[in-house]
Amino acid sequence: MTLSKDLLRRSWRAWSDSDMHRAGPLWLQWVWTGLFAMGVALVFTVLAFAGAEDARVWTNPTAWRRTYGTNLLISAVVAAGIHLSFDVMTGLIGQARWRAWPSRRRAWVATAIAMGGTLWSWPLGVWLAGYRLTWFDSGGSPTNVSMSWLVVLVLVSGLHWLYLENRRRIEVAERRATEARLKLLQGQIEPHFLFNTLANVLSLLEADPPRARGMLEAFVDYLRSSFGGLRAEQHTLADEQRLLEAYLRVLGLRMEERLRWRIDIPAELATLPLPPLLLQPLVENAIHHGLEPQVDGGEVLVQAERQGDELVLSVLDDGLGLCEHTQTRQPGQRSALQNVRERLQQAWGDAAPLHLLPRDPSGGRAELRLPLPASLQH
Repeated sequence: MTLSKDLLRRSWRAWSDSDMHRAGPLWLQWVWTGLFAMGVALVFTVLAFAGAEDARVWTNPTAWRRTYGTNLLISAVVAAGIHLSFDVMTGLIGQARWRAWPSRRRAWVATAIAMGGTLWSWPLGVWLAGYRLTWFDSGGSPTNVSMSWLVVLVLVSGLHWLYLENRRRIEVAERRATEARLKLLQGQIEPHFLFNTLANVLSLLEADPPRARGMLEAFVDYLRSSFGGLRAEQHTLADEQRLLEAYLRVLGLRMEERLRWRIDIPAELATLPLPPLLLQPLVENAIHHGLEPQVDGGEVLVQAERQGDELVLSVLDDGLGLCEHTQTRQPGQRSALQNVRERLQQAWGDAAPLHLLPRDPSGGRAELRLPLPASLQH
């Protein structure tokens, strides 16, 4: 009993996150299965009437009810067999392994599953419909049952492969467009950081040349150690932490004791993938719009924690706060937050929101909720 429950749970999890789960919840999937069975039954009914010697069957309601009813029973059994085969096989394969396969391999395996489901469900449907399962006649020739079985097998497999191959091409094109969009949005962050830092250096050249020199040296070290990572499509949370530490060291040379910062990222989360420079705009806004306007400055805290199947990233400050009503203070904040939201939308859609919240007793909190990779979800 325990093994059966475990198999059902793994089957549901893998199916719900696989290529087969694209049309909505479970009940809607079975609706599509029923519509598929009705369509196939209609096709075979028309083929049966087309081969009939008496053309009057086309206008005979009794013939339609009998022929279509029989074909619908067989088609429903086949459709349900294919559906159940997908549920069971994707559960046995496992969600993580399925997602790790290339899309073309998934298409081949899915087509093989459809063929396997047809192989066992078609004879069952024919038997339930009251036909004898005779594959060859006395002369050794295939019977109508065996020929129909072969036709359905080829039809289902071919249509399924064409559907998956077409969808694979569409997904490849969409992924490339998304990657290009992410590159564009990421490119908007890099010069913003560069120009702000150089402006800070220029502002200190006359007032405090030694500090300006120290800031410029720290900035050069930052670029030397991390500039390659800024061009990457993905890096880890540990990489993001190193970039934030280098960035905060640069700002710390200018603000001195007015800036205090902490980064709290558990070691078990350090290897999680993350788009580059996702947190840096939030940290920058927390400092420039929350801490810098205060005479005494303040502290910025970056935290990461796991909550269920989500990675929660937070940037907190004890200054004026990174709240929605503060966006009207300086336009730069609005564009930076919009950039982050667009990058989240491109990468995860509505599954990765950005929340701006007040912090008690003062300050603000920027919070990202990102879905964990499928292999780490419960």
